[in-house]
Amino acid sequence: MRSRYAAFALGLGEYLVHTLAHDHPDRAVDARQLVRELAGIKERRRFLGLRIDETHEAGDDGEVLFFARIFERGTDMSFAERSTFRREQGEWKYSGGEAVAPEARSTD
Repeated sequence: MRSRYAAFALGLGEYLVHTLAHDHPDRAVDARQLVRELAGIKERRRFLGLRIDETHEAGDDGEVLFFARIFERGTDMSFAERSTFRREQGEWKYSGGEAVAPEARSTD
């Protein structure tokens, strides 16, 4: 999760596509187009911090609960998400995520 957050902040579209699970819905988009779209996010958003609240791993499946501080044109776009990851050929890949209400997050 930390590497994907950093990749968004740095505009590393190729890395973001590489770290998607093989069955992630974004894989249906043309890879070159997806790389450009993901790389361009850094032009619109400021990434100000990532906090990992929980992690769980069971074999080749993992879960991360995080809070990301992000601003776009002065507007707070920060959010919490419970992400799922799957180990594919020895590498962790992002499978998907669900938004988490702020009150459902850990506060530690």
